[in-house]
Order: sequence, then C-alpha cells, then structure tokens
Amino acid sequence: MSVKNLIKHRRISQWIINSINNGQFKPGDKLPSEHALSEQFDASRQTVRHATDELVKKGLLTRQRGSGTYVSGSAITEGFIPKRIGVIITYVDDYIFPGIIQGIEEVLTSNGYNISLGITHNRHLDETACLHRILNDNICGLIVEGTKSSLPNPNLPLFEQLRANGIPMVFLNGCYREFSQSGVFQDDVTAASLLTKHLLKNGHKKFSAIFKSDDLQGLKRFEGMQQALTNARIPLDDKQVLWYTTEDVTSMFSEPIDSFILKRLGGATALVCYNDQIAAHAYELLKRNGKRVPEDISIVSFDNSPLAFDTAYNITSAVYPSMEAGSAAAKLLLRCIRDRSLREHIRLEPNICYRSSVRNLTAETI
Repeated sequence: MSVKNLIKHRRISQWIINSINNGQFKPGDKLPSEHALSEQFDASRQTVRHATDELVKKGLLTRQRGSGTYVSGSAITEGFIPKRIGVIITYVDDYIFPGIIQGIEEVLTSNGYNISLGITHNRHLDETACLHRILNDNICGLIVEGTKSSLPNPNLPLFEQLRANGIPMVFLNGCYREFSQSGVFQDDVTAASLLTKHLLKNGHKKFSAIFKSDDLQGLKRFEGMQQALTNARIPLDDKQVLWYTTEDVTSMFSEPIDSFILKRLGGATALVCYNDQIAAHAYELLKRNGKRVPEDISIVSFDNSPLAFDTAYNITSAVYPSMEAGSAAAKLLLRCIRDRSLREHIRLEPNICYRSSVRNLTAETI
C-alpha cells in the first residue's frame, strides 16, 4: 500500500472509531457503504475495504453478507475503544498550568478517560507536531489552549481534519477567530477594567502598560483597561504601552534594555502588566534602577499566580481560577461528546485579589 493510501486508510479507521466514541454510530448501526466512504475520503474502495477489514478483525465491526458492515454489539462493552482525551496546552509545569491540568485530569479520570498530553510552548511548529500525533492517536475528544491565538494560524487545516474526523473540541482561554468551537474563557475585558478602576479609585491618572500581542488575552486585557480609562476621561499615551510577543520576554527584560523600558514608562504612577510573570520582571527592572513599588510606581497584574502572592512582589492581581477552568473545560468536553451538535461558551467571571502593590494617592492629598 502506498504512503498516500496508508494515510487515507488510517483516516478512515480513525473516523469510524471516533464516530463510535462520539455516539454517532452505536452498536448495531450500519456503516455507510464502501462507495459512500470512498467518496467521503477520496479513497479507492479497496482502501476503504482494508480499513474496515482491520476493524472487523479487531471485533469492532461485523459484516453481514449481502447487507453491509455494522458496529459490533461488543464494540464498547468489551473495551475495544480506549477512552482517551487529547489535551494540548502551551505550558505544563509552572505558573497557572499545573492547576489547569489537575482540574482537567480529575474530571476525566473520574469518568474513566485517559489523557494524551501535548505541549506547544506557544509555538506554531510545536502545535503542528502535537496535532499530527493527536490525529494518529485513538482519541474521542480534544481540549486545546490556542497557540498565539491573536495571529493567523497555519494549523487550521489540521483542526479542520480533526473536526471532519468527528472529534469534539473545547478551546481554553482563546479560540481562533476562523474556528468557532465550544470553549472556556476568562472575562479578560472585565478583569482589566476592574484593575484599572482600582488604580483610578486610588488617585492614579498617569498610566502605562505592558501587554502581549500574539495572544487574544493580551488584546482583551488592553481593551478592558482602555474602556475604563475612556469612561474616566483619562487619556492613555500610545508611547506608554509596550507590546511584546512570546519570543521577546527574555531579551525585553535584560539590563541593556532597561533605559528603553524606563523611558517608555515615562512619568506614569501606575503600570498594568499582562500577567504576573511580566509584573515580576518589571518589578526587578524597577528595583535595579532605584525605583520602588508602590512608592514610585504602582503595579497591577493578572492570573494571581504564586508570583503575585510571593512576599517579594505582593502584587494586586486578577484571579485566574486555574483548577476551575480546567474542570469546566473537561466537563464541557464530556457534554460535547454526548451531544455532537453542542456549542457552548463558558465565561469565568473575574475577581481581584488586592495587595500592597498599589499606592493610595488620594489619601495623600487629603
């Protein structure tokens, strides 16, 4: 069998298995004819026959002469189909991600599912490798945290292939604009608005910000800050908003760049940071240049990670409920597996954990 036909053979087999997992085909249901499958997958009838023969040998399908091919009555009860969920996430072992994974794992394992985990490091090429592996795995659903979700994505054809194979998907934190699926998202606009209003309440009028440009969360957080400032009739100078991408972080906060960053911050009394990691980097930059938080500049941030409540930083931060987000994504995926037509967006309402990184300028003017 040629490589091209082998790929089609695997796609057909996987589609049949996933369709049973997803409930499209139940024990006793008749499969589409070989002619229909060959047209659906642009494959020869011989390739279709090889694919179904393999599943007949495994006991997943049965043939009835003169009638067609059917799903075996023992296909699920005898465990021929592993209950495996794919999880693709940007990072795994630090920051908020252990909580996300724990939330996913607790729900899925309690429902009898295994996890096939892929890590992208927020890089498209790593996401490509994860998706190719997932396509070859026997999964019945996918939870995915988008990679560089605000940018055009070269992997959309692979996501389309998963959808064509009948794989339900749930997106976490951000969904690609061209690919509308179910998802669990933090309300970043509201979170940023609440943080900005906290600074305004404390008398701050000169703002600066550092946001991430290649993830939707960065754009939404900037939007929430801008809305709150506009409503308060406080202008935000474009020069005092720094934008960065995933690859910029290491060089952006190296000492040779300090003078550039400080110049961009200008005379701001308040700094809104994309997340706690950036806030910690900014804190260290300010410290080595003789600036104090909050005496010289106040800092607020997002995610309420361990960095935020570290006594060295003690940052006021919008809470990202990592375990709740992971649990909600897993439960939503299970509902999507039961109902393939389901499309649902869950929005997590934010709250703020207030700490000592904000100076009260109002109290000082009384």
